[in-house]
Amino acid sequence: MELRHLRYFVAVADELNFRRAAERLHISQPPLTTQLRQLEEEIGAKLLERDSHHVALTAAGDVFLQSCRQLLRDADTAAQAARRAARGETGRLAISFIASLAHGIVPTLLRNYRRRFPDVELILAEMDTSQQLEELRERRLDVGLMGAWLPLENTELESVVIAEEPLIAALPEDHSLAQCRSLQLSALAHEKIVLASQRNASGYNRWLIRICEKAGFKPQIARESYRRTTTVLNYVAAGFGVTIVPAQFSRVPTSGIVFVPLARHTPLYRYCAVWHRDRCTPVLERFITAARAFKPRACKKQRNPPPLSAEVGVIRLGS
Repeated sequence: MELRHLRYFVAVADELNFRRAAERLHISQPPLTTQLRQLEEEIGAKLLERDSHHVALTAAGDVFLQSCRQLLRDADTAAQAARRAARGETGRLAISFIASLAHGIVPTLLRNYRRRFPDVELILAEMDTSQQLEELRERRLDVGLMGAWLPLENTELESVVIAEEPLIAALPEDHSLAQCRSLQLSALAHEKIVLASQRNASGYNRWLIRICEKAGFKPQIARESYRRTTTVLNYVAAGFGVTIVPAQFSRVPTSGIVFVPLARHTPLYRYCAVWHRDRCTPVLERFITAARAFKPRACKKQRNPPPLSAEVGVIRLGS
């Protein structure tokens, strides 16, 4: 028994006329009659009473009709669901993100994505970069949102830049530079710098040291926090030193801190979406397309600074 046999039967039951049913199905009448006789033989029950002037459902045909309608509805629903899944409109997506992205970029990106694909289930988790990379390599994660570039040797992973934003200096509120409208990076040459731990931000720390060296000084690292960047800000508020963070952190309310933008020629910090090339499902492809097109409002307003050159160095993952 095939679905087309059920559709033939439903058409005849609706029309109670073989000629009109054949026209509706865009087939000739003799094959329609033959197919329905074969259907009755396969079922083992007479479904239609018919003569040259009259067609009517038998009791068995009436019961079979209700089941046919439901089966056809289910088949159409299943086919539609399969097409939507193939287009990436439904499914499940496991997404991780670093803490700094939680204050603007991730909510905006996910809101824009869900407007277009409201039936995709999103599983969200905050992770540091090293943990994201491990989860991606083990294929336990669909996509990671982090601040970095992939090294060339990471051939199993792919990435795309989703946002760029300026760096800002976080200073204690009583610092002598706290009243400045903006700062040259070199103005921090003699300051003690507080950084996040190597485990949580090893790539960012090395990149920051490189751009400081490019600005003419080697930063004096006063302390590395064993926690995340929000803990670093608390060290700054307590007077242990200053730090340099992406502008996202100015959205984190921290008492006792003043955020001062760095000069526009300072390299921008880049955020990426990263995924395993062997795990690119239709729903992930749709998300990556949305991520490529994502332009945060704050980033649109920034003038274009010089690109991150090989001299300054690119943030490397997993190195």
